[in-house]
Amino acid sequence: MLYVWSKTKIQNLGHGVTPAPVQLQCHIVESTDRFTYLGSDIHSSERSTPEIFRRIGLASNIFGRLANVWKRIGLSLQTKIRLYNALVISVLLYGSETWTLLKADERRLEAFHMNCQRRILGIRWFHFVTNGSVTSQTGEEGLAIRICRRRLSVSLTSRSLIPSLHTLAV
Repeated sequence: MLYVWSKTKIQNLGHGVTPAPVQLQCHIVESTDRFTYLGSDIHSSERSTPEIFRRIGLASNIFGRLANVWKRIGLSLQTKIRLYNALVISVLLYGSETWTLLKADERRLEAFHMNCQRRILGIRWFHFVTNGSVTSQTGEEGLAIRICRRRLSVSLTSRSLIPSLHTLAV
């Protein structure tokens, strides 16, 4: 088996100090506090907050690039919401099934979600429109509910696969 030593790292997950570099087969393997695996950042702290910040940044970038779409008068609200869900929310919630959500993380995600909906509707801060009114206009549910639904669907999918895997083993 061939190893790419420049890409090989060691990481301590959880509590404790960062491990010292290790020497294997005349190569030094460096230690790291974070790395990206399958598009998600994995941090030694076991918290999802850095990944949530990263995802909000990525989704915000995409949302900003679509500013002309949100301002278009010719597009219906339904079309804008469908684009928002397909292009922005999908990036924002990628890997969210595995996040450890703190209350502060939930508030941060909901604030971003609400800000995006307000911009799609063309609502400015001085209009004094409540969040309830915004969600009733867009018909969007909260992100915490979506994340719970994703976790549940992953759980139910994996449970439905277990009996079929068991029958294959027998």
